[in-house]
Amino acid sequence: MKILIITYDFLPDTIGAGMVAYLYANHLTELGYDVSVLSKEYSNPVKNTKFHYLQVGNSKLGGHFWLYDWGKYLKNMNLDQYDTIILNQSNLPVVFGKYFGLSVLSKIIVLIQGLEVEWLYRNKKMSSAFIHSIFRFEYYHRKCLLNCRKIVSVSEFHKQKVITAANLECIKDKFEVVYTGIEKNLFYSTMSSFRKENDLENKEILVSVSRMVKQKGYLEMFSVFKRVVKRDSSFRWVIIGDGSYLEEFKREVQTDRLSEYVIFIGGKTREELKYYYSMADCFWLLSNYDECLPLVYLEAQACGIPAIGRNKGGTRETIRNNETGFLVDTEEECVELILNRSYKNISKKAIKEFVDLFDEWEAAKKLIS
Repeated sequence: MKILIITYDFLPDTIGAGMVAYLYANHLTELGYDVSVLSKEYSNPVKNTKFHYLQVGNSKLGGHFWLYDWGKYLKNMNLDQYDTIILNQSNLPVVFGKYFGLSVLSKIIVLIQGLEVEWLYRNKKMSSAFIHSIFRFEYYHRKCLLNCRKIVSVSEFHKQKVITAANLECIKDKFEVVYTGIEKNLFYSTMSSFRKENDLENKEILVSVSRMVKQKGYLEMFSVFKRVVKRDSSFRWVIIGDGSYLEEFKREVQTDRLSEYVIFIGGKTREELKYYYSMADCFWLLSNYDECLPLVYLEAQACGIPAIGRNKGGTRETIRNNETGFLVDTEEECVELILNRSYKNISKKAIKEFVDLFDEWEAAKKLIS
């Protein structure tokens, strides 16, 4: 079987959707399929892949004309050679809905995992909404979903969100939930020298990994952490990640004279993360986003530590409340859980049994079934 995976973002970008496309391409190739990947153009593209790799360049008018650029490129491709076409990001069904008919749409699998609802169906920006209306983005996106082979969602939460926003109850049976698998060759419990090297052997360590943006909940987490260390000074918070909010948040920590308690590591590769997860007592991230399926909670649990997250969105499908971690509704609840060290009552066996359900190879098989 010949499979074409089309993704706007790809490596070297390590954002969620691009990484998902890369992992699926590798797994499907290993399973024996003839896989090609098509992405936007990169000046330093990933090389030496086991799959075929193509890129769509921007026109002289720039990347804002992606609909035209991608439509022109795809119309010049021989799509008949592919048995299955997987669309990995929310703008791509718009392209196929505009430029292609049923013969192509009927062999498409649409993978929904991002901002389909916010970008297309509930866009609050007047300028964007006007452009979407002129170019009929919502119409073409819905046309593709109505006529594609199947629609795969990464969580039950996101499936229902898209069905409701796009008024797709009529085809709800076409939707299938396939949980994205964890890279178990990267995320597992291992020895770490971090505590010894940083004189933290007798401390309680909380760890967070994410892009450093406000919406990831860092202000609320800092509010919780200040109350925790005021009552128990043995706690330390290790933060891994880079982003637009990092420097501002560092200043917040310095202003409150808590630099001794909050340790900034900066960005780390995915291969390095297991050493930081493994040395910690608990992972926490109180993201304010309606996350589709935030893998970071699962990756932490795969390294043997409990996780704390908000009781909302797809986060609820990445933590079994009171079994592998905790889903919290309020800051007060979070403060008490941490101070009581409730995470120490979580069974390592329960965590392992849960994360084993998120198998990357089974996910690849289900995706194209």
